[in-house]
Amino acid sequence: MKVGFHRQSRRQFALGRLFFGGLLAPAVACALACSPAPPPSPPPTASSTSSSAASPAGSVPAVHADAGLAAPSDDEAIEKAQAEYLELLVAGSPELATALGIHTRDGELDPRDPAGWEAVLGREEAMLRSLEQRFAAPRASRRARTDLELMKHQLRVDVRRKRAERHLERRPDLYASPMNAIFLMTARDYAPADERAKNILARVEKIPAMLEHAKQNLKSPPKVWTQVGVEQAGSAKAFFEEQRAFLHKALPGDKARVDKALAAAVDAYAKYKQFLERVVMPRSNGEFAAGRELFDFLLHEDYFLAEDADGVRAIGQRVFDKTRGEMDALAKKIDPKAKGFPEVLAKLKGNHPTAEGLIPAYQREVERAKRFLVDKDVVPFPPGDDLSIIETPVFQRSTVTAAYDQPPPFDKVTKGFFFVTPVDKSLPKAKQEAMLRENDHGDIVDTSVHEAYPGHHLQLSFARLHPSTARKVTDAAIFSEGWALYSEELMAELGYYTPEERMLQLEWTLVRAARVVIDVGLHTKGMTFDEAVKILTDQVHLERPLAESEVKRYTLNATQPLAYLTGREMIFKLRDRVKARDGASFSLKKFHGEVLSHGTISPGLIEKEMFEE
Repeated sequence: MKVGFHRQSRRQFALGRLFFGGLLAPAVACALACSPAPPPSPPPTASSTSSSAASPAGSVPAVHADAGLAAPSDDEAIEKAQAEYLELLVAGSPELATALGIHTRDGELDPRDPAGWEAVLGREEAMLRSLEQRFAAPRASRRARTDLELMKHQLRVDVRRKRAERHLERRPDLYASPMNAIFLMTARDYAPADERAKNILARVEKIPAMLEHAKQNLKSPPKVWTQVGVEQAGSAKAFFEEQRAFLHKALPGDKARVDKALAAAVDAYAKYKQFLERVVMPRSNGEFAAGRELFDFLLHEDYFLAEDADGVRAIGQRVFDKTRGEMDALAKKIDPKAKGFPEVLAKLKGNHPTAEGLIPAYQREVERAKRFLVDKDVVPFPPGDDLSIIETPVFQRSTVTAAYDQPPPFDKVTKGFFFVTPVDKSLPKAKQEAMLRENDHGDIVDTSVHEAYPGHHLQLSFARLHPSTARKVTDAAIFSEGWALYSEELMAELGYYTPEERMLQLEWTLVRAARVVIDVGLHTKGMTFDEAVKILTDQVHLERPLAESEVKRYTLNATQPLAYLTGREMIFKLRDRVKARDGASFSLKKFHGEVLSHGTISPGLIEKEMFEE
């Protein structure tokens, strides 16, 4: 994604992360028992296009099994445990179930009252204990052992985060997330329109009561989190207005009920916004820092890393310094008179489309990237490859400039959404120009690589095909974001970028390196919000609105910002190991196909499976 979410799969920031540790988030998932459906239509007000460059014929990456071995005795039991795990997720979060494409509870909202929240948490803890007891010393294939580890680690992480972060009391954005589930129900044609509309309406009608829980629950959040909540609540009026046409068309006999429900939801969010501004903001003195203990726990348990916070920070600083040197050298080639890369960047960012030409510019670059990869034949392409570039839903625009929403893993729908945030015409001209300067030509080229080809869309379209239930609902940011950043550098290796485009791609490598330093700093070393913004404006030279949006997100999701660069470095290390193994027979396409065949799990786990460790 781009912005606060720049170059990041939206999955990371949505329900999965918020409710279930590193689980898949909206659009990385879909339905259990879905009947075939036509390609989904974009939301009513979004302009969209499908990627149409011809996909090459070729084999889909094979899912690796433990060849030649009789199935160990615990494999079947672990398979059954995965079904139990999925049932737990669906029961605990109807909104996550919608994102996964499981639509049995589409008319319900997640519990946000203390008793309901605690009941879900208790069931997670019980299942974790059960898995640990049942499989204390499993006799299982490598693949089944990985699936078991994923379940245990994700439950362990989710329980720990919920206990430590106290979402009900401290996360105002938690109460805006139903809009995401509603958006997915209008955007994807998984069922007849009237059926989806009835469930949307049922959810909309439950929103006022849900927001009353928020007023009882919220205590003293960090100020920046309350600001995010205010921004998201402020977007509700536009969001629900966008749903009206779909609901009226799908439920012509219920227009009065629809209008009443939408008006009540809009009014409830307006009052919630006032509550945040007048009541919560004055007492918003909480700390956003996760703390060293939780931070290191997440590195080890969520990402399967050996490094601690200091170790990953050292990786980030090393790449940061190296990238700045590369940018200075490249700047001299682009403009020999330039004093350094900031001067060149400032000029390049003036080469941007108009506000009206923003989405068409992204569409052109997505097509170009795909054609280039078809010609180079270095990656496989997923079956039913389908991608639409559309406007970011209004409720996410405060923290998203560009993002990807994957096709659901349990559904036959294959369309992915590439979100691009339009320029807000209500902003002063200077801020509109700042937004456009972060969507300059080079940025658009690189973002299209990251979000679409060979980045998120390609990787996640393969991940959803893995037969493992545990992997379908797992989203390891260290691989998904690591792969997308690896994709950017891969395209540089293949000669895709002009020097000017390479400069912007390096700038975003610099951003990702800075994210590591800032992530560790914010959550373990007392770095302030303003200090983090200053790094991005003064050392990376982002425009201030984008820098502020970035740091808002960093405060909300400890360890997610460092996943990009850390994951990229792990994938390059794995590639070097495979090169050493294969020697003269090494093939980039074969390597990429093999890596993409394991699902969205930590590169460390992928390496163990590839080398049968």
